[in-house]
Amino acid sequence: MKPIENTISTDLDRYLAGSAANDIPSTANYVERGAALVTPHALVGLRALRGPLYAKIATLTEESRLRTRLETLAVFFDEWVADRTTPTPAVREAAFALLYFLKGFDRIPDSVPEIGLLDDALIVEHVLQNHGAAFRAHSLRRGRVWPVEL
Repeated sequence: MKPIENTISTDLDRYLAGSAANDIPSTANYVERGAALVTPHALVGLRALRGPLYAKIATLTEESRLRTRLETLAVFFDEWVADRTTPTPAVREAAFALLYFLKGFDRIPDSVPEIGLLDDALIVEHVLQNHGAAFRAHSLRRGRVWPVEL
């Protein structure tokens, strides 16, 4: 896999690698700050990391809510790339959540049994709640049924 730091900005990489000791008062604030660092370069970088992203998503069990949610964000991002429209806050936050999931060093490392993906799930949940209407509308415009579990 191509190292993430070679495909995204140094500031975003540093932010993603920040420790839990950083002064982050909430998940919403963390995502908002991170999404603000998602530059056009980072969006291109995420596009280049599509294969490793889908491979990591595939490691989750098929019945996993996190897997369904990540797949939804990944499809949304892929379709945004295909449409080549101006990045909206929903695109930037979806990209941030996907990069956070893909990144190796989370606030709770993915390797910690039973809770390693909790922080990833919180980030993804926040993005879906914050932009759910936009994601749902996008999905329906594409002729897809919106998953009930979202």
